[in-house]
Amino acid sequence: ASDVDGTIAGYNLATDVGTGNGSLTFNADGSYSFTPGDDFDGLAAGESRDITFSYTATDNDGGVSEPKTVTITVTGTNDAPIAVADTRTTGENTVLTGQVPVATDVDGTIAGYDLATDIGTGNGSLSFNSDGSYSFTPGTDFDSLAAGESRDVTFSYTATDNDGGVSAPKTVTITVTGTNDAPVAQAGTATTEENTLLTGQVPAASDVDG
Repeated sequence: ASDVDGTIAGYNLATDVGTGNGSLTFNADGSYSFTPGDDFDGLAAGESRDITFSYTATDNDGGVSEPKTVTITVTGTNDAPIAVADTRTTGENTVLTGQVPVATDVDGTIAGYDLATDIGTGNGSLSFNSDGSYSFTPGTDFDSLAAGESRDVTFSYTATDNDGGVSAPKTVTITVTGTNDAPVAQAGTATTEENTLLTGQVPAASDVDG
């Protein structure tokens, strides 16, 4: 500020930036600090919004200037989408079809989903689609589970928005519950003469979970 017949003693905030427009710290020497916070997260990449505050200058004789406005243009950047973890349950012989929870994006739309880490060897098989749907097949990898026993397997995925932003990976946990597997008997053969008593033992049966 200028003063034709004195000196500038300081500055005062006249009107603040207002609610929902970040926060402003204003100092008597005219310096200020503006923090957008999360009030502008809804701006997509390339979008902008103006906020304003006004201030006055005071001279050494107590004279106060007319308020003047400072305009701050806040430009948006792409905010990554937010994916969500999930838990599911299936039986050891039951194929599970599912859908990851819908991701959110404060400034865009969800374009698709990608598998980040698979379930790993010996944990059945997983088919994962770009729309977030998936199919989990236990196969025979859980046959050793007794009735009531369970084992968890996990995979993680990410969500991608329409501007290419990628979420942090989130985990889907599938609890596979065992059922009783019937034992498996074996065929056998034996030979004896027509007048000879035969004693024998059937082949040992096997039971994968008992």
